This record gives sequence, structure tokens and C-alpha cells, in this order.
Amino acid sequence: MFLQEEREQALRDYKVTIEYKHLKSHAPGGVYLVPSLTNLRHFFGMIFIRRGPFTNGIFKFQLKLPPQYNDKDMWPKIVFDTHVYNPYVNEETRELDIKTAYPTWDPS
Repeated sequence: MFLQEEREQALRDYKVTIEYKHLKSHAPGGVYLVPSLTNLRHFFGMIFIRRGPFTNGIFKFQLKLPPQYNDKDMWPKIVFDTHVYNPYVNEETRELDIKTAYPTWDPS
């Protein structure tokens, strides 16, 4: 049983690396993401705003994936390092409310 769990986790980890590789080539303009050196499921990112009312804004964030990420209803967690005034960002925790936009998370 333990071996099966290790295989499943290894497959999830492999899927994370594939998604990251795909994202490097297909990320929206002005969005950059790099993995942590110590944790496969922790990323650091920056958003550079090029147009609109927040032109020249720079927003740092961290993306954290739960161990069961790639399973149904296992949302990533995005937390901004700086204060962001947005109705979808919690003022106290600075966490982006992903569940409003995606009530169910289906990685496929």
C-alpha cells in the first residue's frame, strides 16, 4: 500500500513539472513564475501590469500547491506578498479567492 501511495505522489509531482514547463511557454504577458529551490510545490511569481489603471504596477505573489494537487477539488493557493486592492483578494491574508471563479477544480 505504501508503495502505491509513493507512486501516486510521484505521478502528481511529475504532472506538476509538466504543467510548469507548459506554463513557461504559455504564460500571459507580464506574468513570471519560478519554482522554489527547496519545494516542488512552492513557486514565486511577479505580475507586471502593462496597460490600464494599474500600469507600471508590480505585484509579487507566491503559489503553493497542496500535496494532493492534480486531484479533483485541490485548488492551488495564491498569496500576494504586497497589499493588493481587489475584491477577490482577502485584505488580511492577501490570498486570492480562486474558489469563486472555479467552484470546482478539475485539473483535466
